[in-house]
Amino acid sequence: MHLIYIDDSADEKLALYSALAIPVEHWRESFSMIKEFRSGLRKKYGIYVSKELHAWKFVSGRGNISDRVVSKYERVTIFNETLDLITKLPNVKSFNAVFPKTQMMRAYERLINRINRTLGAWNSHGILVCDKGNELAYTQLVRKMGVYNPIPSAYNLSSKTGVSWRNIPIDRIVEDPFFKPSDQSFFIQLCDFSAYALLRRENPLESKSKYGLDKSFEILTPILVREANRKNPYGIICP
Repeated sequence: MHLIYIDDSADEKLALYSALAIPVEHWRESFSMIKEFRSGLRKKYGIYVSKELHAWKFVSGRGNISDRVVSKYERVTIFNETLDLITKLPNVKSFNAVFPKTQMMRAYERLINRINRTLGAWNSHGILVCDKGNELAYTQLVRKMGVYNPIPSAYNLSSKTGVSWRNIPIDRIVEDPFFKPSDQSFFIQLCDFSAYALLRRENPLESKSKYGLDKSFEILTPILVREANRKNPYGIICP
């Protein structure tokens, strides 16, 4: 069994999702590692352990996160150290999707399909834990996919369209998605950092690239589920 934490990031052009799959038998150990990491940030930079770290605000120098000034250079260093922490969580895996902003729900649907397929390959099941927001839309979509989930097939092609579809309901996702405020979940905050790193890779900004944030996503390479999209070197799910 896996807990699948999901968060999104977006700008005026792109919608992105990052999901972290945590084996339930390693959840407690992973949580302890994150708590220890946050305690280290408190000692070194004065960053409050209970304070939510929201990626774009964090790297932009916003928010009252510490009892002292934390420079942008230090914040980028911490951002990259956080991504490195993710790769050290036991048996963690990362799924990622990038779609045009107008196809946000399509991106979520494709992400869930790939997670479901991978859970089958792992002989596991998963519980989705998402950031609050879009609760109704996400729940309705996951319920629909559990009953009707048309997937393109290479077999029995239609003579008119050259495309065939098979109904393959998701069978590895347990229950409806659960929703938790990001300020109450270290794991969703990690997804937020991952999604923002992906955003800066896909749509770099000069103001952030000068700190190397356009390369930060590569830190996650060891845990990326490349099978999610074999046509992409990072396994990023895309249209």
